[in-house]
Amino acid sequence: MDKLRKKASKGGKKKCCRSKKRCKICPVVIHRLRKSGAFELDDAALAKALKKARKW
Repeated sequence: MDKLRKKASKGGKKKCCRSKKRCKICPVVIHRLRKSGAFELDDAALAKALKKARKW
């Protein structure tokens, strides 16, 4: 999860691919995680929030 936090701090990818299950570093997924406050949570809770943010 440290890898995800580092990539999110840089901003993720430039453009969203809009696939059905969005990729982990998609700007939309990163925005959803920031909005929910998931980056302040522990690794297990972040993984659960990531799963939800990718599905939506």
